[in-house]
Amino acid sequence: MKRYHFGSFLFLLLLGLFVSFEARKLEVGKIFNPGAGFFPFWLSVGLIIVSAVLIIKSVFERDQPSSEFKGLWRGLAWKKNLFVLGALFLYVFLLEILGYVISTFLLMLFLFRAIKAQSWIVMIAGSAFTSLSTYFLFKFWLQVQFPVGILGI
Repeated sequence: MKRYHFGSFLFLLLLGLFVSFEARKLEVGKIFNPGAGFFPFWLSVGLIIVSAVLIIKSVFERDQPSSEFKGLWRGLAWKKNLFVLGALFLYVFLLEILGYVISTFLLMLFLFRAIKAQSWIVMIAGSAFTSLSTYFLFKFWLQVQFPVGILGI
């Protein structure tokens, strides 16, 4: 048994117990008449069951020659991940200035290029489809208000 697996499973078990205790303070209700605590309570029960099974499995499982924890971070594209994180922060700031449609189009254009380089046609079409379809979905169907930006779009 790996010590960090056992610790993770134990943490999930304790989290499930805490959430179930807190959810019981709300009205749980019945399946055909659920209360506010119904969903969190039954999710936490599921978490308790799964984490208990994993704890039992990890206790009785023999240690195998491991690749150790050091291999977890090997091969991770840090530069690409930092660029994407920076683009998301920039998106938040440009959203009010440029508006939803233009900001989302530019973000998707960057992501299509940064994650895996696509052709310009795929990048432009995918970005336009994503920004316009989500705009129409949220603006007209769900009636969510978006920042309009300097161009009024």
